[in-house]
Amino acid sequence: MKQSSRFRNWQILLISLMLAIITGCSDNTTTSQQATNTAPPPASSTAQTATPSTPDEADLVIEGGQLIDMVSDDPTVVPVKGIVVNAGTITNIIAADSNESLPAAKETINAGDGYILPGLIDSHIHFRPWTPDAAIWRRTFLHYGVTTLQDFSPCGARCKVANPNEWLLEYKELVNNSPISNGPTLYIGGIKLGGPEGPTQDHSHHLQSVDEVLPYIDNLMNLGVDFITVEAELPPEFLKVALEEGARRRVPVTGHSHDAREVIELGQKFIEHMYSITHSMTDERLDEEFFSPDYDYLMDMDRAPEMIQYLIDNEVFVNPTMTSRYGRLSHRAASFNEEDEALFEFGQLFSDTPEVFKPRIYAAYQLDDDIGSEHLSQMREGFEKVQDFLRMLTEAGGKVIAATDTTDAKMPGLTMHRELDMLVDAGITPYRALLGATRWPAEFLYKEDRIGTIEPGKLADIQILGSNPVEDISNSRDIEYVIRKGTIQRAPDDCSVIEPPISQSCW
Repeated sequence: MKQSSRFRNWQILLISLMLAIITGCSDNTTTSQQATNTAPPPASSTAQTATPSTPDEADLVIEGGQLIDMVSDDPTVVPVKGIVVNAGTITNIIAADSNESLPAAKETINAGDGYILPGLIDSHIHFRPWTPDAAIWRRTFLHYGVTTLQDFSPCGARCKVANPNEWLLEYKELVNNSPISNGPTLYIGGIKLGGPEGPTQDHSHHLQSVDEVLPYIDNLMNLGVDFITVEAELPPEFLKVALEEGARRRVPVTGHSHDAREVIELGQKFIEHMYSITHSMTDERLDEEFFSPDYDYLMDMDRAPEMIQYLIDNEVFVNPTMTSRYGRLSHRAASFNEEDEALFEFGQLFSDTPEVFKPRIYAAYQLDDDIGSEHLSQMREGFEKVQDFLRMLTEAGGKVIAATDTTDAKMPGLTMHRELDMLVDAGITPYRALLGATRWPAEFLYKEDRIGTIEPGKLADIQILGSNPVEDISNSRDIEYVIRKGTIQRAPDDCSVIEPPISQSCW
């Protein structure tokens, strides 16, 4: 009985203490509410499950580094104290001489003396899945700092399915949101707009009349495509309607064309490959398309200043796809092949590439044995003219895009750095080549408010390099960190994220 009484007394004491604490808290809360004359905020329905960061704790902080934000048209390298990232977005950039302190963070990267740039944008690819989850493709683009892709008609033979556009959007969902691998962000166009007549291609939708243009574009937009692609065979009156509708919806329209001047007059702002510019700079007219590099020697370079001014006046982006069209003519071709061969070796980044693709990849940088000496001489002459034209265009203020036309016959991600190499070989400064891989493609896609530069409010698509690419474009490969939407995708000596299944670096 004595033990029970003692226990009961303790219970009474504890209850009394708890009531006093509750009463005190209630009094304090009431006093505080009366002082501020505000009601307490309603309880959140997610309060029990969500664990948001406190204002004093960031998701990611990059300490130090030299910032190349790609905002300016001229090279700027500015030391910073740090970059703050929350919920995948850059929320603050703290200057090196600022008194502001860096917040605590869940993750911290010490950039040291490294160079901080936006992630690269490859604005012309044609993905063909190598494996069901696209493991090689997604892994290697990120490994080489490419965080955004613009994909033109990726499905190839898959476009023979009953609803190819729906398949494309399923494919976009896989790439952007699959838990298997956090690959680059993908922007996609649907099946191209083709005309009533022309080459039969699996990836073109042949419109029979101009009245079919708007309904087809409506269908694409309802599916959720990010831009509209057209084929060169599309009649001018069809193209005009597509361009006007794209401008009205603020949706980019791009694709192939026979004559650059003709489509620019209709309102097109993006020129794929060089052959349509060649066509505009010669009096020659052939029954077939002016494919580069076979006919670029026909360019009349006396017309270059006028053509360049026309491109600039109409704010046109030019995508020459240097590696795709001229890689085999480059003085780097042999070294590209040697690099590919080394990367196919056991334990290297592309070691799981299917054997069937390797001959096609090698062929991209090899001249055909049956090319005659005269034809080869013409091709080399045309290549030199293209290089001169691009140099003159950029010196005058034109915008040249770095994009690879990557398919299963290219090395995903790595080819982007080769594209930058070849643009610089043509006489373009490293900084303007980088603009063509960051800010300018974002502008064309109408995504300049989200990607392309490093600024507060932009997505945290960031790469950190060990050396300055503005001084030497080959330094663009000196990648230490790759961050996509605030998530670290590549880090030094980390083979757990995007290295191949068996990697010598992990042994």
